[in-house]
Amino acid sequence: MGLISRALEQADIPAALTTWNGGRARVTAPPRATFTRLKRGATLGRPHDATQQRRVLEATLALLGQAAPIPPVNLAETEE
Repeated sequence: MGLISRALEQADIPAALTTWNGGRARVTAPPRATFTRLKRGATLGRPHDATQQRRVLEATLALLGQAAPIPPVNLAETEE
């Protein structure tokens, strides 16, 4: 996904992503990214937790308002 984000940015299409704890996204250096400590497969939040999912989504989309590249943003979202 990091490589796709970079390709979109090169085509002048703003892109942002969120992922679990950085993982391989750190290596691919996406132009805008949020990292969480949620379980794999629940990137936007716990199942059925609309409040958490909205927080993660809003934080990720807010990055689109900033000029890229920016350092990844570590969100305090966890499974607990």
